[in-house]
Amino acid sequence: MRMFRESDALPAYRNWMSDPDVTHFTSWETHRSPEESLAIIRTWIAEYPLGSIDWCITLRGSDEPIGGISVVQHHPEKGYCEIGYVLSQRYWDRGYMTEALKAAVNFIFDHTDYEWIQARHDTENVASGRCMEKCNFRELGFRDLPDPKTGRIRTYRFMGITRRDVFIMP
Repeated sequence: MRMFRESDALPAYRNWMSDPDVTHFTSWETHRSPEESLAIIRTWIAEYPLGSIDWCITLRGSDEPIGGISVVQHHPEKGYCEIGYVLSQRYWDRGYMTEALKAAVNFIFDHTDYEWIQARHDTENVASGRCMEKCNFRELGFRDLPDPKTGRIRTYRFMGITRRDVFIMP
């Protein structure tokens, strides 16, 4: 994993940001152009000096962007943050996201004061939940919330991991 660069816009657009199968469960709309991908990447780059955690996932030995993982909500007053992630469909079910999520969790606990990390997934996105479970996230509960894109009520499963849980991470 690494920080995003402007040159990532076109491959990110091609690999996942323009794929409706990938963006189906994201909080953001499928990108319609590489310029749209460039605009959001520029936002992330501008926020790096402020401590933003928006990383580009790449394959070892390759600099090609295949996904992203970010802290999407910060709640320092409550001692936690929420993390979100996305991966190119070509790399689903190969363990890449599990590896990236473990690395992100370790980084957050090593470089912040957060005591726990929260993540959520739509209950129809079973693979995302399995990824969290493999990283030792524990179920916190379920909540019906409006889909950020459609407004339709969806059921989300909330998961969490504490600093202590990391030491027993498989």
